[in-house]
Amino acid sequence: MITLTTDFGARDGYVAQMKGVIYTINPGVTVIDVTHDIQPFDIVEGALVLKGLARYYPEGTIHVAVVDPGVGGTRRGLALRCGERIYLGPDNGLFSLVLRAAGLWHAREIRNRDYMRPDPHPTFHGRDVFAPVAAHLSAGAPFEVLGPEVADPVLLHFPEPIRTDRGVNGEIVHVDRFGNLATNIDASMLDKPFAHLRAGTVYIRRLSRYFGEVDEGRPLALINSFGYLEISVNRRNASEVLGIGRGDKVRLRWSA
Repeated sequence: MITLTTDFGARDGYVAQMKGVIYTINPGVTVIDVTHDIQPFDIVEGALVLKGLARYYPEGTIHVAVVDPGVGGTRRGLALRCGERIYLGPDNGLFSLVLRAAGLWHAREIRNRDYMRPDPHPTFHGRDVFAPVAAHLSAGAPFEVLGPEVADPVLLHFPEPIRTDRGVNGEIVHVDRFGNLATNIDASMLDKPFAHLRAGTVYIRRLSRYFGEVDEGRPLALINSFGYLEISVNRRNASEVLGIGRGDKVRLRWSA
């Protein structure tokens, strides 16, 4: 199985070209579109999607991810193996959160031209490098032949939440298409009852399980499907209603 995660959109046929390359090499493989609506050039959003992805796919899945503002430049093409799952894409920080969550990993720079399309286009490595490599791997090519080992994959500067005696200080790292505000505070950090959460000028005094636990138009906090604390407004765009977005601070305080 091969999954595709990109910022290509669905209008221009780029994804269809990638699929054509894959099926030409391995007609029997299953290809899954995760999303092609990552905000253009937004490596952080791509990293968040990839972190939440792997556990829902079986071992042996190959995840191709292309959010690549540096395509054609000096950045490396990366093949990353974490357990029995493989990730292919640009070495620009896109796999930062996957690497942080992985226990053991093994990475290689994609250099072996036997597994690429001839004369890869400098602006479309998704089609000419990552798609054919994924197809060859799915057909049984060994991971080790792709290129030399990489010991230092690029890692994003991803803001870390700060835990104190009083609570947790974090920030908003992603705004989804509904306007929900995902923070960098992992669910595992919420191991005490909290008095309130502050984001911008709004105070939220309890953790909800789902949106409808509050009245329409009211703000709430919950643990989202990626396992992070999220601020929402029931049936509204929280970013617009609350006037806050990516980079804004979130302060959670424990009850006494």
